Amino acid sequence: MKFTFKVGWKIGNVTADARLRVQQQQRKLKTQRLWRRQCERAKRRQSQSGSNAATKCDPLAQKHNRKALLIKRTCTEFIAQMELLHRQIDKPPKALPKSKKSNFQQDGSFHQAVGKVLLFAEFFAFMPIKGVTTAHPRQLSFSLKNLRTWYCLIFIMTTTIDLGLTMIKVLPKPINFNGVEPLIFRLSIIVVCSSAIVLARKWPALMLDWHEVECDLPEYLTQIEKGRLAYKLKMVTVVAMALSLAEHLLNITSHIIYSNSCPQTNDRIRDFFILTNQHLFELFPYSIYLALWGKTQNILCTFIWNYMDVFVMIVSIGLAAKFKQLNDNLYKFKGMRMPEEYWSTRRKQYRNLCELCTRVDAAISVITMISFSNNLYFICVQLLRSLNKMPSFAQAAYFYFSFFFLIGRTLAVSLYSASINDESRKPLRILRCVPKESWCTEVKRFSEDISSDLVALSGMKFFYLTRKLVLSVAGTIVTYELVLIQFHQESKLIECNSPFMRNGSRH
Repeated sequence: MKFTFKVGWKIGNVTADARLRVQQQQRKLKTQRLWRRQCERAKRRQSQSGSNAATKCDPLAQKHNRKALLIKRTCTEFIAQMELLHRQIDKPPKALPKSKKSNFQQDGSFHQAVGKVLLFAEFFAFMPIKGVTTAHPRQLSFSLKNLRTWYCLIFIMTTTIDLGLTMIKVLPKPINFNGVEPLIFRLSIIVVCSSAIVLARKWPALMLDWHEVECDLPEYLTQIEKGRLAYKLKMVTVVAMALSLAEHLLNITSHIIYSNSCPQTNDRIRDFFILTNQHLFELFPYSIYLALWGKTQNILCTFIWNYMDVFVMIVSIGLAAKFKQLNDNLYKFKGMRMPEEYWSTRRKQYRNLCELCTRVDAAISVITMISFSNNLYFICVQLLRSLNKMPSFAQAAYFYFSFFFLIGRTLAVSLYSASINDESRKPLRILRCVPKESWCTEVKRFSEDISSDLVALSGMKFFYLTRKLVLSVAGTIVTYELVLIQFHQESKLIECNSPFMRNGSRH
């Protein structure tokens, strides 16, 4: 029935359009015939007016001649205008440019796959690069005069002011491990945003180098393989940001419930903003504009705090995908006799990928360092807070959701980053299956490169992101937590004086 309704609707539209066009043509012909008759009558009157001599002598004839000439000129102009008007009416409407199949297909490049992810980040003052959604990385550019860059610089300046106000609130009090959380949170945001601007200057050249390495790799054979990288990056970003949004909404809900349970004024909205921006309203009188600025600043900081982990993940996924692209080609010829030129080409491609990984690591190592150190600190803080009793169900729901989301995000960053090292070592298994008839110097050099090189991202060379790091981080967290528990004193929480709500959390 739905199909029949659609077909009937389309047939009705086509019939109505045809009927309208026929009516327009009939009106056009009728108007042309009418004015053609009037013009012919004017010409006949002019021919009956007499000779030129009589016309010159007779003033009445001259007046009639001028009138006939004016009518003729008016008729000619009107017919020309009507023909032009009907030509424009009969002209088919301008259609939108036809979409090409290539507009919806991926070419398998990292630049095209990561474009929309970076465009999404620019709305939150991160990575101010122009041309992230273009077809080729040569169209990327960075400029200090760009509006995106000014937006990021203004955000860094306002966050610095926010950090100063937080220091005025926190530093006069006794400093403890839990109390410096707002300072560490805002300071890390400033460092990450500043590093992102420095990275944005290097990004066009880095993407050109990445594109050159990609073009030299074995080509993808199907469109599914080309679109797999873009799909994976989008899904990782959407899932991480959706969970981050859910965490922030739970935080807002817990603050609303707390402000309603423990009102300070008669205005519940004012109570909510005072609770979420205590460092502002301890120094300044309450203002709705100042409250909105503080909440906007908090939303942007929360997004960037989550996005820096996502950024490390998408770069790691991109590099691991390129190593996998090379490994898939090697697996096709596993155990087969291949000429020395084949192994020489593959070894050169592997070396190019290793050098690309080194350049990318040098560009994003500061962001990687801040990401892991932040996660380590906040996991310890959350574990320490878990020893306290939660004041309400809403606060408990927010706390445990935030805690498990933080652990899951840290684990995801570690595993995705470690996949680069895992993929870089897989060719060694293939080289061990090379027949002795095909064994040559290039195969030997290839295997030595894989065995001796450590291909992985790092945190400013202090640590390398491999699978061993996951166990090291877990052991470090347990060690720190055992030390902190010895100095921890359980807070006696009462309903309206909860340190959980008044310690100035990052949200």
